[in-house]
Amino acid sequence: MLRRELLALAGWPLLGRVNGEDSPVLVSTPSQRADYLRTMLRRLSTQTGPRPSGSPGYDAGVRLIEGEMKRALPSVVLDTFEFSGWKPVGEAEFRAGEQRLETYIAENSPGTPKDGVQGRLRAGKGAGYEIVESEGGRVLARIGISEFGRAISSLHSGTDQIPLFNIGKQDVALLDRAVREGLPVRARAAVLWAPRTKTSSLAGTLPGASKEEILFVAHADTKYNTPGANDNTASLICLLMMAHAHSGKRPRRAMTFLATAAEERGYLGAKHYAQTRKEQGTLGDVKVCINLDSLTYGPNLQIATTDGELAQMFLDIHRDLGVRSQPKVLQQNDTMDSAPFGAAGARTVHLNSRGDDARTLPLWHRPEDRAETVRPDYIESSFLVLMELCARLQALPA
Repeated sequence: MLRRELLALAGWPLLGRVNGEDSPVLVSTPSQRADYLRTMLRRLSTQTGPRPSGSPGYDAGVRLIEGEMKRALPSVVLDTFEFSGWKPVGEAEFRAGEQRLETYIAENSPGTPKDGVQGRLRAGKGAGYEIVESEGGRVLARIGISEFGRAISSLHSGTDQIPLFNIGKQDVALLDRAVREGLPVRARAAVLWAPRTKTSSLAGTLPGASKEEILFVAHADTKYNTPGANDNTASLICLLMMAHAHSGKRPRRAMTFLATAAEERGYLGAKHYAQTRKEQGTLGDVKVCINLDSLTYGPNLQIATTDGELAQMFLDIHRDLGVRSQPKVLQQNDTMDSAPFGAAGARTVHLNSRGDDARTLPLWHRPEDRAETVRPDYIESSFLVLMELCARLQALPA
């Protein structure tokens, strides 16, 4: 079936207008999409900087995202909720012997006493380490090791009051030496908690001829130590591009574009939005949920789903469009932002990417994850695949 026939079957005109603006024109050609990507990366990543939920940076980002959604969609709502805000105060410190190592305190982690903690290092459970008292062995802090390179900001489980620091894998040899030789190890970090901090997700909806709904999700927050261009700003911009491209259309099924808060704090925004929809009695309208997360780590989509029909649809689209990539299906359900919608009965897919791993994965949760590291061609191919996916989902029988 030709794309034009799919669009006609789905009930879409080929052009549309909203609020008197030609919103689709912003993203109608590859060069326009590349320009839009660069502009929004500059505004959201370079100029705004890190955007952890509850921070002034996140709130500034929300205003930008809201403005773009309102240019494209007739209905845009904030889903505001309260959570326990957290931020580090100053830089964390970690020393093995007399050598200072780069470190970040994990988000949501307790801090240390003012003077820090000091003890000996031992191997912990899994791949990490623990700082323990020289006498008695009480655990004073835990040390995680970055999987891809230098130290990152990870996430504390919140199940205990033991601080969690992260060290880069390049420093593992020194940590092992500290274990063998009993070198004194010191760590210090101050953090500030702000109970009942407010933050918001944003949902923009294009009404459909039926109540059935297709939901696209991309998280709008970053870790506190990174502008998050690849995780997840570029994917968020791809979601905004899709909203612009569909502007003014009347699809068979409603389409919602959701920019979630607090994904980096345990997917709080997606969970709250799902609860909001449940209370409104509309959660069951969401029939398909596609989660866009870090689409620019490489040219090859990683398609995580146990829905065989949806997985095959992605593979067929790549073949039919002649996309030069090697998509991979992972037989697993999303445990992140689409999980609460899957639990309510929606068909779900989590999209990530690989293929440029040596360059991009070390940027994860790092200050170097900047706008200039994003490859526009990775977003272009994802945009084309997702637009075709929209057409095919709309053409499915009710």
